[in-house]
Amino acid sequence: MKTTLVLIAALLAGVSYVELRAQSPATSAAGTKVQYPYGSECILTLDPRADRPLQASVPATNSGFQADATLRGQLIYMSEEWCVLKDGTFENWIPRDRVLNLRVSK
Repeated sequence: MKTTLVLIAALLAGVSYVELRAQSPATSAAGTKVQYPYGSECILTLDPRADRPLQASVPATNSGFQADATLRGQLIYMSEEWCVLKDGTFENWIPRDRVLNLRVSK
């Protein structure tokens, strides 16, 4: 009787261990870091509920179409709080919680 209980307990412990291992994330993916494309030309899409930053009084040299709620510039800084795009002599500091998409041209 004792041997049967020990075997059942060992079986349950083994099944629990296997199920817990299947639920845990893979160790190879943990610790990977994203390399941001610093220096690349980017188009940043903002949350439509966010206010659009003030534009410079001097028109930009690029006369191409730019959709609303987007900013264009060179990515120079990215952190948990801020995304910074350089547009000519201006730096646009955008809160990361307002950023929906970052499109990069290499």
